[in-house]
Amino acid sequence: MTLFEEHRESRRRFVGRNLIWLVPLGMVAGTGLFIGLGFLVSWLWRVTLGEIFGFRPISFWQAWGLMLLSQILFKANVHRSVGAGRMHRRGFWRGADRGAEPADPPTGA
Repeated sequence: MTLFEEHRESRRRFVGRNLIWLVPLGMVAGTGLFIGLGFLVSWLWRVTLGEIFGFRPISFWQAWGLMLLSQILFKANVHRSVGAGRMHRRGFWRGADRGAEPADPPTGA
């Protein structure tokens, strides 16, 4: 068994033993992040745009709508890179002669 497989197996055992408290902890953390980000955006809107341009303060749900709209507008064309896949890491896309030495340049004849 390789070191990677041993590490993966130990992570699997850890998650299996601690799943009973990891799921509620993840739910509480997710809820906290959801509420915190909503209030953070509405506070930043109120502090910056409200004082600079005189805009009205926005509500919690308007802040989430603004974040969703910004995700749609600014991250719409983000595609997963071909180079990020497992085949690319293994050298599948680099060609079979990866270790071959370069050919001599042609001489002017």
